[in-house]
Amino acid sequence: MSFFPQKLRLNATPAQAVRARPGKAKQGMPGLSAFLLILGGLATALVLGMVIALGEIQLTVVLTGALIFIPILLLVSTKKLMPILFFAVFFISGAVQFFFEMRLATWMASGLSALFFARAILEVSLSNRLGSDHLGAHSQGATRVIVAVWIYLAFYAFSIFLGHATTGQLISTLRFCLPMFGVLFAMYWFEWSDKRLLLLWSMVVVITFMQLPLVVYQHFFMISNLGWDSVVGSFGANMSPVLVLFTVAAMLYMLARWVRGISPLWQVVFVFVIGLAIILLGEVKAVFLWLPLGVFWILRRRVMKNIMAFIVFVALMSVISSGIFMTYHALYWGEGTKTETTEDKVNTLGAYAVDPNNINYVTGEVSRAATLAFWYNDPALTIQERLIGSGPGASAVSPTVGRGVVAARYRTLQIGSTGMATLLWDVGILGTLAYLSIFVLGIRLGIRYVARSGESAERLAMADTSTVMLMLFVSTLVYNRTLIDEPAMQLVCYFCLGCIVQFVRFGQPANPVDKAAETLPDKGKNLREVIA
Repeated sequence: MSFFPQKLRLNATPAQAVRARPGKAKQGMPGLSAFLLILGGLATALVLGMVIALGEIQLTVVLTGALIFIPILLLVSTKKLMPILFFAVFFISGAVQFFFEMRLATWMASGLSALFFARAILEVSLSNRLGSDHLGAHSQGATRVIVAVWIYLAFYAFSIFLGHATTGQLISTLRFCLPMFGVLFAMYWFEWSDKRLLLLWSMVVVITFMQLPLVVYQHFFMISNLGWDSVVGSFGANMSPVLVLFTVAAMLYMLARWVRGISPLWQVVFVFVIGLAIILLGEVKAVFLWLPLGVFWILRRRVMKNIMAFIVFVALMSVISSGIFMTYHALYWGEGTKTETTEDKVNTLGAYAVDPNNINYVTGEVSRAATLAFWYNDPALTIQERLIGSGPGASAVSPTVGRGVVAARYRTLQIGSTGMATLLWDVGILGTLAYLSIFVLGIRLGIRYVARSGESAERLAMADTSTVMLMLFVSTLVYNRTLIDEPAMQLVCYFCLGCIVQFVRFGQPANPVDKAAETLPDKGKNLREVIA
């Protein structure tokens, strides 16, 4: 039991060593402070009890959240708040919304992300150096990514002033679109230890495991009443693409660890079995692109090394993709369709996405290509609106604040159902280009970082996974709009981008791990040993 305290003392600074000496016991809390704290706690309990007695569950949740968040803002540091943010956004918020039918739970994720942003700003204001003593030699690349973010936010703010959204629409849009940038800023401003980042990546894997029982229950007990969209895990209603992409991130991370000689093969196989089970139970057609592309990127050096390795990779991915396709066909596509052959099925599914004339005026559904065609052919848009958009929320539809100024013109048609269409409608061509530049710079930065020699295997695994995940996130812009206003998707996206920015900005850690021990192919530590 004394091992960890000794280890901490060996790495402690002189000031910390002085504080750790015996005989320097901390003074107890003054009597007046203790009395005020107890009095404040009793008053809080009294107010909360009165609200609960009213039977208004939404008011109770709001007040409870406010009473909990304020102390967290003052007492919990950004680095300790990040795991809480992960668990709340990836597991609690969506699960409460889906299983208890509480739309108010979506405010938990956006509220906690706003709290995280506020805490990061508070720490920046109280800090003088922000870890500038340990900046890496190539930190300018990380700064370019943040500059691109600020340019996008500048266009976003500019479009707000020129837009026509109501106050309610602005609040609804801002709470979902902006707070998660705090994660990226915090990973740029502050230096994070490798152990902390390993903990967060481990949470991604563990939370993926926790999805399996939820997905099994949703598939076998809820799909008959709610349809195939009910298989969403803990990510909330209609969030099956987020579930699958999050699962793919966990699978690729474990694969990257094996490639770097950190994790044994059996762990990778185990994670892939769990991940494929989740993917098979939730129908998301984009996985036919996401999974092969992600696996190829992680294995690219081995796959392209010789022709036999490439043939084995193609055969393996063909078997996996064929298995997913046949399972989807048996579970979801077998009934209610007139197509008989696989070729007809693939053509039909692909035609819906790329046909700009595929519009259902009864249900309001439009193809993904049609969402872009509406913007391109809209005669009412001025040059100004083409360049900087019609304002945030212009294409959005909300059950509480109504339709945006553009969405109202198109009545029931879902013109903003993709992220790319939403960006063009809301922030125009300039804002869209600024937003895309964030990912282009991030991907380019990640590729260059992984290509360098001398980096630790742990960091290379995280950076390689983050790089390919950014590519997959960009593809979602033409698939759905989750990257624009879904907290879970934004959190995993900006965390991946933040990992790359963190590694490039701060360079090697102060006490790097022995790289020779990390690169042993079959004697790598398991995930629990690395984090402990």
